[in-house]
Amino acid sequence: MSLLLIDMDGTLREPLSGQQYFQHPKDQRIIEGAQIAIGAYKDDWIIAGITNQGGVAAGHKSMQECIKEQQYTLELFPELREIYFCPDFEGKKCFRVTRHNVYNHSQTKWSGQYRKPRSGMLQLAMVRHKHTPQNSLYVGDRPEDEQAAQRIGVRFQWAWDWIEQHQEAIVPNLTEVQ
Repeated sequence: MSLLLIDMDGTLREPLSGQQYFQHPKDQRIIEGAQIAIGAYKDDWIIAGITNQGGVAAGHKSMQECIKEQQYTLELFPELREIYFCPDFEGKKCFRVTRHNVYNHSQTKWSGQYRKPRSGMLQLAMVRHKHTPQNSLYVGDRPEDEQAAQRIGVRFQWAWDWIEQHQEAIVPNLTEVQ
């Protein structure tokens, strides 16, 4: 088994409303191709989401709305085991959301390191699942995602490359059919 760590906003989901921030927990749509890409990992991988949620600190949403938003994402992507999110700009807080529970991981040695481009959320997920950088992959769409992976030696892949790579894997070669 390997560990797939994946960014949420801009990688797997985007606001259905077209706004910069989710307007409510169900204001989400799956980014085209993301469902196929994540499905390619469901058998041999543990899959966990990693997301900064500065919208909480900025007052765009409450903690409860943010938790409900992550739980709705878990409904949209049954392959996801859990989502780690950092709601503060200082990177001191981290919560892990599963389908039915929320866990506060703010009092760990990574407090102050959770917000990307720091790597605290990635490190916490790897330790929880007993994985190393060598058998982990992080997929994201922003420079902060790449920097967080580089800080701890985790392989990184850009979201658009990841999605495109997995679309090609399932499209049949039409010339063979004719």
